[in-house]
Amino acid sequence: MYESPCYCTNLRRGALWATAYYDKMLAPSGLSVPQYYLLINLSRMEKANLTQWAQRVGLDRTTMVRNVKKLESKGLVALTNGSGRTFTLTERGRSVLAHGVALWEDAQARLREKLGPEDADALLRICRKLQATD
Repeated sequence: MYESPCYCTNLRRGALWATAYYDKMLAPSGLSVPQYYLLINLSRMEKANLTQWAQRVGLDRTTMVRNVKKLESKGLVALTNGSGRTFTLTERGRSVLAHGVALWEDAQARLREKLGPEDADALLRICRKLQATD
């Protein structure tokens, strides 16, 4: 593979690798990386309407609606009382997420081992710095 000096190219390649790696690790739970990300955030919020949830995860409303429909069809989230279309995890959603969390923790540990603690910490530091840049 061509070794590019381009930051963007290398970030994109890294992101594609990371998504494929975490998708593979999460596969036994039946969750994809985006689904895991949505569910773990909803779990932390306990319940949220589409606008709150979309803001928390950084998605536009159209993308959010499309993703939530998939989660609903899998029986992982359901409407609950609240302002607007408010969602919470179902019992099945909590169970699937618990399995996903265990798999995610294993993926994190394996990746940290592969990178080594110094590079793993540097990766997080650099990613956080990029996210804080406007």
